[in-house]
Amino acid sequence: MMELNKTTRMKNFKITHTLALLIFIALPHDVNAGVDFYGKINASLENADTNDEDETEFKNNASRVGIKGSYVFSSGLQLNFQVEQEIDPTDLRADGDKVFKDRNTFIAISGDFGKLYAGTHDTVFKQSQLKIDLFNDTRADIKYILRGENRMDSFVGYTSPDLMDGLNLTVNSINQSSGRGESIALRYSKNDIKAAFAIDQNIKGYDGERFSIMVPVGEVDLGLLYQSSKKLSSSKSFSGHVISMKKKISNKGSIYMQNAKSDMRILSGKQNSIGYTHKINKSTKVFVHYSKLKGEGETTFISAGAEYKF
Repeated sequence: MMELNKTTRMKNFKITHTLALLIFIALPHDVNAGVDFYGKINASLENADTNDEDETEFKNNASRVGIKGSYVFSSGLQLNFQVEQEIDPTDLRADGDKVFKDRNTFIAISGDFGKLYAGTHDTVFKQSQLKIDLFNDTRADIKYILRGENRMDSFVGYTSPDLMDGLNLTVNSINQSSGRGESIALRYSKNDIKAAFAIDQNIKGYDGERFSIMVPVGEVDLGLLYQSSKKLSSSKSFSGHVISMKKKISNKGSIYMQNAKSDMRILSGKQNSIGYTHKINKSTKVFVHYSKLKGEGETTFISAGAEYKF
């Protein structure tokens, strides 16, 4: 089954990748078209202390490379494609399956009707966490304590134009071996206030509801997330929350902290994290993180790393 799923994922990736390139090659290359190569390298030196075990190693934090393109038709319709792969700069000896990993790879067309897209993509349920997870892609990521942080293959999505000022609807339909699933969200964004309400239906064996909001409170950016999930095979229900705060303490430095609690992945799971980021320039930053994950056991993570975007 694992080999079959791997083969299916590779087939979906190749189809999307090939269609994207063929469509772009077929389009006239004028001022309305553009292609960009992009990426980021993010890695850290991390110490993990679990009970009596202590380990220090270099960790890859979802480093990636990609190519994306767009073409605007005279009718006003816009065609976009993206092919993105995760890479691991900390293990150059790894074989191809470990060096490259599929990320958001899709074709999209947008206009006055909204946006229609297909391929491999984060579910809108995952996207509805907004940017509340201040430790995204590190060992303090909320995916280690909450469910629903899914990127899916065989994916078709639609995002409406604004239903009212700053409010839109997104619907995802995903074909899985367990049957079709849906991920649906209403999202609001205006000025410095962002909010979302999302539901998952039969996504990787779970239903879920998630509400999240980000608001500025004085000089602090405050994020709140509440989630409930139900395992379909047992009808067992779980709940959890995330609270995050971020404050700029200089032109280039920010301090941030996060608390998460849930029994979705770990019995009586609790995750507390604090970090500091310093921007060196527009494309480069360094950071230090401290995080403690509690449940049936306890693990403390201390890391220092850097990120470079291009």
